[in-house]
Amino acid sequence: MDAEGLIEIVRQKPVLDALREKGGIDRRELEERLDVSRSTVHRFTRSLRDSGLIERIDGEFVLTPFGEVTAAEVAEFQSTLEAASELAPVLQVAAAHDIDIDIAAFTGATVTTVAPGDPYRPVNRFMSLVKTTETLRGLDPATINPLHLDELSDRINAGMETEAVYPLAVLEEVLTSNPERARSVIESGNLTFWIHDDIPFGLTLCDDRIGVGIYDDETGLLRTYVDTDSQTAREWAEAVYTKYRTEATPLTEDLDRFRF
Repeated sequence: MDAEGLIEIVRQKPVLDALREKGGIDRRELEERLDVSRSTVHRFTRSLRDSGLIERIDGEFVLTPFGEVTAAEVAEFQSTLEAASELAPVLQVAAAHDIDIDIAAFTGATVTTVAPGDPYRPVNRFMSLVKTTETLRGLDPATINPLHLDELSDRINAGMETEAVYPLAVLEEVLTSNPERARSVIESGNLTFWIHDDIPFGLTLCDDRIGVGIYDDETGLLRTYVDTDSQTAREWAEAVYTKYRTEATPLTEDLDRFRF
C-alpha cells in the first residue's frame, strides 16, 4: 500500500470507528452517524471496499478481518499522535537529557497547562494528587510557590512519607526561605531530601498516579503537568527516579551548611 492509500484510510477513520463500535451498519445509519450525504457515504464505502477493509453482508457494511486490524491500528495511531502533541514540552526536555519516553504509556493522561488568568492550574492539579496520597517521591528542578509549600509541609507533618531530590541551589532556597517550616518537616521524620544538580524535569510518584512537570524558564512557574495511572508509565517513572536518586547525595551529608 502506497502513501496515498494510507492517507485515504486515515481520512476514512470515522467510518472505521463507527463499524468497530456498532458492527454491521446499513447505508442510512452511516449517513446519520456521520452526518453526511448519501453520495458521501457511497464514496467512503466504495473506497474502503476497494481497499478490502469492509464488505457488505445482508445490506450492512462490516469490517473484514483486515479491516478490523486496520481500524484498531488507525485508532491507536491517532491516540499516539494526540499524546505526543500534548507531551511535546516533556519530550523536548527528555530528549535533551537522553531520556526515552514511551508515548503510548501516556495515552489518555491528564494534561494540565497554565491558562490566561490562572497560572497555577498545573500546580493545583499536582496538589490535588498530594491530598490523596500517603507517599510522595519526586525529582524537581525548581520549587513551587510558598503557599503551596506550606500545604505540602502540612501533609508531610501529617504523616505523608516523602522523598525529594533537588538541585542544591533550589534546596537551599526551600530550606532557608522559611527556617521554621524546614525544621518542622525535617524533624517530622517523614521527609528525606537528596541533592542532584542535573534534574531534567519535575517527576512525582504518588500512590496511584505518576506525574511529569515542566517549568517555565522565565517565570519559574510549573507550566505543564502530565499525570496518569498507567502501569507502563509508572514503571518508566520508577526507573527514571531510581537513576537520579541513586546518583544523588543525601542532605545529611550537607546539613551543617544550613542554619535553622
